[in-house]
Amino acid sequence: MLDWYNTALFFLSEAASDPVNFGILAQYGLLGFVAAGAIVFGRVSYKREIERADRLETEVTRLNNLIIERAIPALTSAAQAADNATRLLQNMQRVQEMDMMRGPASRQQPTGGDDR
Repeated sequence: MLDWYNTALFFLSEAASDPVNFGILAQYGLLGFVAAGAIVFGRVSYKREIERADRLETEVTRLNNLIIERAIPALTSAAQAADNATRLLQNMQRVQEMDMMRGPASRQQPTGGDDR
């Protein structure tokens, strides 16, 4: 009966990167076995999450560099285009106001007649 228990403890101790004192846990039987499993699971999960966090941090750095290289210049040129469009609209409004001040005669377009 203790043979399967010792085998299970051996595999659990091999799975852990830092060996746990399973002798103390062995005194508690099944409760010790569950506790050992929880310890191994915690260590494996912690290691996996650390690796995942490192991988995601690298990805965030790559995406930030991509934003700096591509998005910021595009936004700058878009802002310049909006500024140019605003100036053009202001000029058009100014011309329209001047035409209105001159009166209706200045708004009439010449007819397409021949003046020869």
